[in-house]
Amino acid sequence: MLTFEKVLEIFADYLAADKTIEVYISRHGCVRVEFDQDFHYCTGEVCHTPKELFDLLSDDYRTYLEIELTKGRRELTEDDVKEADALCKQYLDRWKEELG
Repeated sequence: MLTFEKVLEIFADYLAADKTIEVYISRHGCVRVEFDQDFHYCTGEVCHTPKELFDLLSDDYRTYLEIELTKGRRELTEDDVKEADALCKQYLDRWKEELG
């Protein structure tokens, strides 16, 4: 059975790299908090299941990769999309491994 802690373990390297995203375990599930670039404001989303958290962090990681690949200054190229797909696949593969 996949737990919130296992999802956080899967995404540990991403969460360490992206300083704008934090995840907190609460009594109501996990809360993913996204800060603005100046760390003055934030938004949060409660994930009630590990799958919800996995899906949300997958989307966050994809966005993070796209900004990293383009430096936020250009449109994505076909090569960028292929690279992002390959990098995102590693998390999906780990998810599938954990599900058994």
